[in-house]
Amino acid sequence: MNSDELLQRYSAGERNFKGVDLVGANLHDANLEGINLHSANLYSAGLQGANLERAVLDNARLDNAELEGINLENASLVEADLSESTLERANLTNADMRGVKLYESVLENACLKGVNLRGANAAFALFNGANLREADLRDIELYEGSLEGTNLMGADLSGAKLDYVNFSRFLYDSETTFDDTFSPHSGAIYIGAGADLKGIDLTNTDLSDADLTEADLSRANLSGADLSRANLEEANLEGANLDYTDLTDANLEQANLIDAQTRMTIFRNTIMPDGTMLLE
Repeated sequence: MNSDELLQRYSAGERNFKGVDLVGANLHDANLEGINLHSANLYSAGLQGANLERAVLDNARLDNAELEGINLENASLVEADLSESTLERANLTNADMRGVKLYESVLENACLKGVNLRGANAAFALFNGANLREADLRDIELYEGSLEGTNLMGADLSGAKLDYVNFSRFLYDSETTFDDTFSPHSGAIYIGAGADLKGIDLTNTDLSDADLTEADLSRANLSGADLSRANLEEANLEGANLDYTDLTDANLEQANLIDAQTRMTIFRNTIMPDGTMLLE
């Protein structure tokens, strides 16, 4: 089957394409929400920017595929093969990827919030800058991979194989779970009450619901960060860059905002330093 035939049949209402052969297919920007591609062969396919939200791709071949910016939110990719694929800026929020193969794949700046990667083979994979908040990473194989700059707040890495993994500048909090044999090194960044985060660059970082009471964020770059529902009570934000930051439902009571930049900052139902609520 070629890509044009698939798109025509999908447009006509067909959703079940289990086991279809689509080697090298061009499905760039295609809308295939909810499609069933169980055991399909999509080797070297081009799916950049495609929408496959809630799609079924269990046991599918997606190795060497171009998947930049693809939307796979709530998709099922159990034991799929994504080896040597490119998933930069992909949306894999809450995807089921148990036992998936990600050998030498690139997932830089991808959103993997809440993803289930238990038992995945991600040796040599690059997750630099990815959002792995609350991800299930139990028993994952990450040999010589990179988690540089990743957000691991609330993630579970119990039993993960972490030999020679690059962990520089990753974020973690009190809910992040590691084996007893692993302890965050000096390059790790702790997000929590009283944390020393002065001058840090957290541009576009997901810090929603974070407890940052009494944290020192002076001169920090929080431009574009998501701080919705965060507790910043008595936090020091002097000179911080809050341009385009989302502070919806955040608590800033008694916080220090002297000289903070607030261009296009979202203050919606935000408790301000004087205790009043700013309703936008």
